Amino acid sequence: MNPEPSSPLNQEEAPAPMWLIVVFSLLLYAGFLYLDQNGGGFSPQVYAPYRDLADLKTYQPSRGGDDIIRLGEQRYVATCGQCHQASGLGAVGQFPPLAGSEWVTESDPARLIRISLHGVQGPITVKGQEWNLVMSLNATSLGIADKDLAAILTYIRQAWGNKAPAVNVEQVQAVKDETKGRAVQWTTGELNAVPLKK
Repeated sequence: MNPEPSSPLNQEEAPAPMWLIVVFSLLLYAGFLYLDQNGGGFSPQVYAPYRDLADLKTYQPSRGGDDIIRLGEQRYVATCGQCHQASGLGAVGQFPPLAGSEWVTESDPARLIRISLHGVQGPITVKGQEWNLVMSLNATSLGIADKDLAAILTYIRQAWGNKAPAVNVEQVQAVKDETKGRAVQWTTGELNAVPLKK
């Protein structure tokens, strides 16, 4: 009796079903699509919450040949950015965000200039969250020149999606003259009492 010839393919050697190959290929394709759309092109300049360079540029201030924004960004990074971060998002529980802050984007920068010149202390609400802080580092203690302060404030009022008018040196000097001799930080009550121009 001759043994039966073995079949060329037994169960353990069967090829993968075609439907499994198709599903795997589709998943791989979808993964590459997702990575392409959300990976920022592997650029070191793109990081959360931005998805790509175009998204990043949307939230950056318009440079339009205006050197004040570039100067403001440089001075911000060297001074304020250490606490409020390059992203303007602040640090949880320590430093409030500047991105989207109502104090930053008011049409009249009189209160913002005061905060920058002398700091703020006590409870303050930023974007619906209460912060209880003492801002001891400020333009006066750091010796920031009026021109540089105007540039920094212009930058933060136009970066990260903020849309507020530029701050000029004359506005900074006017507030400096009004508050001459002040040596303590502002409270929220004092800031809210400052009349704003429409």
